[in-house]
Amino acid sequence: MQIVARLECDDGETRRTAERHPAAARATARQFKGTTEPIELTDISTHGCGFSSRWPFVVGSKLWLALPGLEPWSATVVWYGDGRGGLAFARPLHACVVERYVAG
Repeated sequence: MQIVARLECDDGETRRTAERHPAAARATARQFKGTTEPIELTDISTHGCGFSSRWPFVVGSKLWLALPGLEPWSATVVWYGDGRGGLAFARPLHACVVERYVAG
């Protein structure tokens, strides 16, 4: 009998719902009923973004993301560690909005 197996690795990319693009924008994040913290976007997509910050964030917390020229956008912290994190937007951004913040 011969058994054929295939090993797959989940590198996080398979969980994403939209393609991420490198970003270079400063923004602020404000937890509901909390203080405003400066963050730096590292990547962005229609459904979320990566960021770096010197302030710690708690996974699962809801916050308002304020990008330059855009109304505050509701998001949830999906991961955070070593000064970097990821946000999932409550509603997707339009692709044209995402293009504004793509590094280039």
